[in-house]
Amino acid sequence: MGGGMAVDYGDPAARFDWTAFGEGLGRLLDRHPGPTLRIEPGRALTAYCGWYATEVLDVKRSHGEDFAVVRGGTHHLRTPATRGHSQPFATLPVAAWPHPWTRPAVTGGRATLTGQLCTPKDVLAHAAPAAAGLRAGDRVLFGMAGAYAFNISHHDFLMHPRPGFHYLDGNGGTADD
Repeated sequence: MGGGMAVDYGDPAARFDWTAFGEGLGRLLDRHPGPTLRIEPGRALTAYCGWYATEVLDVKRSHGEDFAVVRGGTHHLRTPATRGHSQPFATLPVAAWPHPWTRPAVTGGRATLTGQLCTPKDVLAHAAPAAAGLRAGDRVLFGMAGAYAFNISHHDFLMHPRPGFHYLDGNGGTADD
């Protein structure tokens, strides 16, 4: 069994109802005992188990739209390009700005978050609501990055470096890769 266990990137709180699935499956098996079932839940389990954290390098305005260019891009997190959605994200403002020039910021309340690659497909989120004043130097945390993210990405695209991986266990321990 598989499929139908959807992941809604537009509404991260809308999750597959595993309890109802198990109860319904139990009732079905009570009436028809004996079959062996194999369940392939895919990204319905793993999508929520990862984050892609990156940094805003620059903010540019073009044709009335704000673009936030992040370090990395679809060669690290391919999911939004392949699935055709905007990856949900949160921002973490960073106060420090070590440069002498004015810090570029989103002015329109929405921004398209792009990567560094020289392709128009290097987009992680299209015209998404951006935190007030998202600025160069801030961190962006893309949620739901545990499935079809780095493992299907075009690694080493134009010799860009791979991201670092940091793993957390259930006891608060970490490991880096």
